[in-house]
Amino acid sequence: MKIFARTRSRDPLHIRDTLKRMSEDILNSLGADLESVIVYGVFARNHRLETTHDTVSVMLVLKNATCQTLDKISTVIARFNQEIPLSTMILTREDLHSSCDVFPIKFHGIKQHYQVLHGDDVLFGLKVSDEHLRLRCEQQLKNLMLRLRSIYLHRSHCPDELLDALAEANRSFLHDIHACLFLKTGIAPEDNVALAAEFGKEFGIDTTPVNQVLGLRERTTALKPSELKQVFDHYLRLINDSARVVDQMEKRS
Repeated sequence: MKIFARTRSRDPLHIRDTLKRMSEDILNSLGADLESVIVYGVFARNHRLETTHDTVSVMLVLKNATCQTLDKISTVIARFNQEIPLSTMILTREDLHSSCDVFPIKFHGIKQHYQVLHGDDVLFGLKVSDEHLRLRCEQQLKNLMLRLRSIYLHRSHCPDELLDALAEANRSFLHDIHACLFLKTGIAPEDNVALAAEFGKEFGIDTTPVNQVLGLRERTTALKPSELKQVFDHYLRLINDSARVVDQMEKRS
């Protein structure tokens, strides 16, 4: 039993200070082998962590990513991960430019909100193909649809697990439709409710299930099994409709 277990800080000021100290220690450990330190994701977007699931996402761009190089910073990362909840991505410049076609949604999202803590802005000018992005959006939505169907089939008698599955699906869905909407119109709201509304308006889809799932956190009473089944069914329909329209979507000129 850990009587004095440390709770990692989620205070924005402490996180910023920790990132600064971490960047300095990584530079001291790697020297010229370090090309860039970048913070991206929810903390770069909102300057705070929104939920207990959020982490501080950090990208380290190295000249090479051998085990010998990683050994130089493993204790540094471990030490700072005890202070704040870290998620670390290690890349080389070659990795960065060869991965946009494989992970277009991920790099699209990173490019929207990031801050360079040290070194070169390696993301500036990074190109994500419209067609790669559209295809990956469709794939993500269809994967989500198949996953939820399977979860419902095996867990329809477990309300708590269905609720958790809907909450996780909603996070994924909002992430995916942000990329879809940006691809079609060139802009996408950051607020979740506004994002769902704009996506629904642009693609002619009823996105009410998004708000229903977002509102589940605020409920003081549990949904009845029949109500939960209805919400789940509506959400499956939403994902199916979204995958269909993205499949038919033309590239934005």
